[in-house]
Amino acid sequence: MTQRLTETPPPVQTSAPETMVPGPDAVNRLSDLYNEPDWMREARHAALDLFTTMALPDPEEEAWRRTDLGHYPLDSVRLTFPAQGQGKHELPPCWDYALAPVEQVSGALVHCNATRTYGAMRPDDARNGVVLEGLHGALQTHGDLIRRYWMRGATTHPSFNAFTALNGALWHGGTFVYAPAGKQVARPLQSLVAYDTAGGTGLHHTLIIAEKGSRVTLIQDRVSQDLQDEVNAEVVEIYAEAGTWVRYVSLQHWSERRYTVSVQEAQISRDANLVWVAGSVGSTMTKDFIRTNLLEPGARALMAGFNFMRGSQRMDQSTYQHHQAPDTYSDLLIRNVLRDRARTIFYGMIRVENEANGGTEGYQANHNLLLDDARAHAIPGLEILANDVRCSHGATVSRIDPEERFYLQARGIPRPEAESLIVQGFVRPVIERIPTAHVRQRLEEEISERFWG
Repeated sequence: MTQRLTETPPPVQTSAPETMVPGPDAVNRLSDLYNEPDWMREARHAALDLFTTMALPDPEEEAWRRTDLGHYPLDSVRLTFPAQGQGKHELPPCWDYALAPVEQVSGALVHCNATRTYGAMRPDDARNGVVLEGLHGALQTHGDLIRRYWMRGATTHPSFNAFTALNGALWHGGTFVYAPAGKQVARPLQSLVAYDTAGGTGLHHTLIIAEKGSRVTLIQDRVSQDLQDEVNAEVVEIYAEAGTWVRYVSLQHWSERRYTVSVQEAQISRDANLVWVAGSVGSTMTKDFIRTNLLEPGARALMAGFNFMRGSQRMDQSTYQHHQAPDTYSDLLIRNVLRDRARTIFYGMIRVENEANGGTEGYQANHNLLLDDARAHAIPGLEILANDVRCSHGATVSRIDPEERFYLQARGIPRPEAESLIVQGFVRPVIERIPTAHVRQRLEEEISERFWG
């Protein structure tokens, strides 16, 4: 008998965004609204103290000198709150987006304008203690667990930069995933973070905790329909304890009126495996920090990403593979397609500490396919403090190979269709790593649509 997802509680709608000054009143309003525990209120205020004394990142700093923060609309923060008494049984407009069919997932969670508007889980997984829930609600049921892991990373700590401090102070809307020790979640969990035409500042916070020996997959997508320029300051934290398998698929379909800073970091323990797939086609300007920490022997991280930029979009990615123990393995592949006047910057680093001497392997590759007048800059790097390791990096920037195009045209395929096939083939090694056929097909169709403009 096929199980259906069980929805709890019913969905709600949201009100229009309110412009707020990042200050104590805004922090207290959020904490009061969601009845947060004292430790979270204190953590918010501590992050706010950092934010109010912290300047924006120095444009001379290596990680930021290719991203012009002057374009970011940072003058105000617009937060959207639940609208009481409105159509609780009607999903908001941002639900109208192609999520995977229920038979392909173990749970689904939707946030619209920072409010949890829909959530459902398969009964068997819920009985096993698996959680896919809004972070505000999870604070009431798993507060002590969340406190142990909250913003502990090198890049996800509020002190990392002004954007993580802002998120720590005013995070609003969040995704919480918890897999108890030994529990295997057979089907992926799916999360949608959406903003409709009302928009609002994006301050989503995602926390994934996989306890010893568990197995879990989260597919997280982002979409917006903004009518004015908005800022998105997002934090994602992943904790893969000993012997776990964690898959995280991070997709971004923001509108081209959203300016994004996304900080994502994973902690990988002994004999744990992380498969990380990222895809981005949206946002006017995006700055990504993606970091993996391989903490103990046997830790493994396989990371792959694709970006398709067009028009005047900008993508600036900083990746960091940090080997802190021997017998650890990481492999990163990023493929970018650029058309029109789009620009991408890839700055990647593999660092191997002296403590990681012996059996450590780290690989990094960035490949860029240029169409029209687009440009790509690739800056891979190595910092090796040990001698018994195998590490390499590489990058390519090229246009469509004339021989490949001629091969397809010689078999009767017109030139535009031939180039479209080449582009789809270029990103397919990344898309194939996504675990659900529905999402893979949707992304391939979107790549084709973007190619044809």
